[in-house]
Amino acid sequence: QQQQQQQQLLKQKSDAERQLMAQKQQEALQKVRAEEEARRKNREELLKKNREVMMAKKKAEDEKRKQLAALGATRAAIQKVRLATPENFEQLKLEVDALMTAELSKLGPDAANALFAEAEKHLEFARQRVGQMKDQQRRLDQRKQEVERRRKAAAEDAADPTAPPKIDVPMAAVGIVIGKSGSTLKRIVSETGCQIDIPQRGWSADGMVAIKLQGVAKQRRLAAEAIHLVVDGASPEDVTARTAGALVVPHGLRHAGREEWLAWRLVAVEHTYGPKATLNKTSVRFDVKDTAYAEDLSAERAALREAAEAAIAEAQALSEETVMAKADHEPTDERLAEALGPLGQRYGVLARGLPAEEDGVPVLVLGPPDAARDAAALLWARFVQGRSVAAVLQPPGRVQMMSEMMAKDFDKDLRALEEECEVEVTQSDLSLWLSARNDEIVGQGRWTVYEMLQFYMPEDFLLLEGLRTAGLEQLRQDPELRALSLAAEGGAALHAAEGAAWLCGKPVARGPL
Repeated sequence: QQQQQQQQLLKQKSDAERQLMAQKQQEALQKVRAEEEARRKNREELLKKNREVMMAKKKAEDEKRKQLAALGATRAAIQKVRLATPENFEQLKLEVDALMTAELSKLGPDAANALFAEAEKHLEFARQRVGQMKDQQRRLDQRKQEVERRRKAAAEDAADPTAPPKIDVPMAAVGIVIGKSGSTLKRIVSETGCQIDIPQRGWSADGMVAIKLQGVAKQRRLAAEAIHLVVDGASPEDVTARTAGALVVPHGLRHAGREEWLAWRLVAVEHTYGPKATLNKTSVRFDVKDTAYAEDLSAERAALREAAEAAIAEAQALSEETVMAKADHEPTDERLAEALGPLGQRYGVLARGLPAEEDGVPVLVLGPPDAARDAAALLWARFVQGRSVAAVLQPPGRVQMMSEMMAKDFDKDLRALEEECEVEVTQSDLSLWLSARNDEIVGQGRWTVYEMLQFYMPEDFLLLEGLRTAGLEQLRQDPELRALSLAAEGGAALHAAEGAAWLCGKPVARGPL
């Protein structure tokens, strides 16, 4: 009986364990099914949310494309305003106002406010530039009038421009011509062989004194030039050199920056014609002894004089711009030259920092008018806004002469570059210059613009790569390269660190470069 009871108890226990195990298995199965159902519902909800996000994103992208289309057109108009001149500033401003009125309604509040602030910033920049241009043009007109007055006076005063029998000099300059104890006059007579008669009375009412010259044509010519040189403040060495046959061309610049630019420009004249040029405070002297230029009336000498006078006229016509740089951006002469880049190489643009003032450090920019304006804008972005900058040379106005269809595609690619690389590209007649928040972005943008220009206008642009750094450094001071660049409608920009050279211009002009 005990055994039967034990067996019965064991059987009951075994049955209970089996029932418990079956119950647990059933509960586990139900739990797994519940979890799978929950995961299925979560997946469905996630898919639904993803679809909603994708639809919202697509809608936002469509709206963004619409806004960017309006933003691109407006920014293109704003860039035109940045390069405005006194003649077209008001017209460009009206065009921007009309365009913004039509396009701002297409933008959201944030984009509209940002665009309006950007437009006001560029308009203010253009106002300042136009004001500076007006002041510079007024000074240039005054200088031109003075030069024209002197030219007409010289033409009227000299009956024979090559060997006049008399020359008129201002009464105040008679003492300079005579010199201390007559030393200057004696030197001119001795070195030219011309007899010079300075009247003691009978001077004209207009304050001019007629100095009579007696001698053969060459003697009178040398004496007249020597007296003019003395009156213009030439050194005794210049007077002596002229009577010995040297070509002396007065420049009358009296401006250190213009004289420095003229020295840069004369390197090309030296290479083209041969004689060495010496620049002093009042004149340019060419040593032409034992050359084809030694004969006073030779065509070669006339061509050399014409080239020197053309270089002097360019120096007189240089435009001055001023940029008030921020002192914390350190506008040293070296950093200014680095920022100018190809504008300094191709056009000789100079930038010098003046003593610091309360508002900042004035930077004087000097160069040909268009190049100086581009350089001032470039330096303003670099040393006022604190952005990294780079310039890409082009033949004057070449990009602006694209066909309408090509121009639209090119502008579209530029806008894509600006959005993708966060770089701003400004077009001018001489260059396309870029600005961004750091050097790396500007460098990438510059090389992209190089590639774009070669793609759109392969006949006008060429990038040479794989060049030796040492050779490029030597070429920076090479007179032949400078002469070729000045003679061609284009130029070259050398990138020694990257071992590359950017050439622009038609193949006939670009080939020698």
